[in-house]
Amino acid sequence: MTEEQGHEDVTADVIQVDGGTVDRVEAEVVHIQQGGANRIVATDVEMRLGGAVAIDAEAVTAHQAAVVMVRGEQAGLDQSYVGGAVAQELTLVDSAVVVAVADTANFENSRVGILLAREVRGEVETLLDARGALLAGVAAGAVLGLILALGSLFSRRRS
Repeated sequence: MTEEQGHEDVTADVIQVDGGTVDRVEAEVVHIQQGGANRIVATDVEMRLGGAVAIDAEAVTAHQAAVVMVRGEQAGLDQSYVGGAVAQELTLVDSAVVVAVADTANFENSRVGILLAREVRGEVETLLDARGALLAGVAAGAVLGLILALGSLFSRRRS
């Protein structure tokens, strides 16, 4: 099936989107070339020069794509930008992700804002890793507790 114009919902075994957009896609296999979708639910997703708001699939492969949220067993991103990625096995090559959560994360020349992974392989730049995120959470909690305590103290003085 080839989609040339924007459609609300598309359901089929195999969906091929060439240069068009769809709202919601449900299929076993989804191939997107220079197109996009709001939501994709599939077994296999392959995207080249495309974009999506949310992808939920067992296996995701994206090349030069932009995705807000990816969730899957395996996610491979090449020259792509993703807001959030959650996968058992995540592979990034020349890509950037804001938040990545994975059992195993493989990187090659990539950047991640916040990385939570059991095992990390390869070259990656992170803003916060698991230890940094824990320390940032503790610091934020301490500051918030101090602000609330001071606010409570000043409100009692006015009474």
